[in-house]
Amino acid sequence: MKSDLVAKLKVIESLAFVPRVASTNLVARRIVAECIENELSMPQAMIIAGEQFAGRGRNERQWSSPAGKGIYATTMFTLPTSQLPLVPLAMANIVAGFLRDVFGLDARIKWPNDVFVLGKKIAGILIEARIQDDRAFLLIGTGVNVEPVTDAPNAIAISEASPRAFTGIDDATIAFIEYVDAQLAKPLVHDEVIEAWRRLSIHKPGDRITCVIGERTVAGTWIGIDEQGRALLRDGAETIAVSAGDIILS
Repeated sequence: MKSDLVAKLKVIESLAFVPRVASTNLVARRIVAECIENELSMPQAMIIAGEQFAGRGRNERQWSSPAGKGIYATTMFTLPTSQLPLVPLAMANIVAGFLRDVFGLDARIKWPNDVFVLGKKIAGILIEARIQDDRAFLLIGTGVNVEPVTDAPNAIAISEASPRAFTGIDDATIAFIEYVDAQLAKPLVHDEVIEAWRRLSIHKPGDRITCVIGERTVAGTWIGIDEQGRALLRDGAETIAVSAGDIILS
């Protein structure tokens, strides 16, 4: 099945399925390091785990990855460094689009790239990059909840929320691979990415937002995102542009 699937893909050249691994991003990191050290081209590939025992999200948060409950994948992809700022927004658009188009879910994005359904988190994205000259070697880690997890009260899964007939984790994973591949095959157009992200945003102008950036916390009301994809918050007369951080709805 794997070889048949790869033959149909446009961008992803190889797939690796592993039953259990610490983290798909950790595996991908080792591959990138080997490629750079030995001056080899990086494969356009996707690593998929049945289970992760050390999965993580942004700011080193643990991402629950029990067997049979979700899609745990790292996509390895290369693009020009000039397009790097668009990647977090573009990947959020792709994951939200996957949930909307395949499963009929009203998926919405929390800046910059967490995906929510019915006010609960259904997917997270962790993007790492290695830069060499004018190329960015991307490791795009994605976790999507397919079946509910009992110890995650603020999360939701596809099987709980989708109005469409649900066929299980294997078919959801194949649909994810095909959808991501098809979207990566399209040009990354700045205005289209920004417009799509704004349309899918969970945030409304005037929402009270707290943004945690390392040890620093910034608070204000949501204005939107600028043309560089930065979150804009208003605090009194001041407008704050935030290019990295975690946003907590408050």
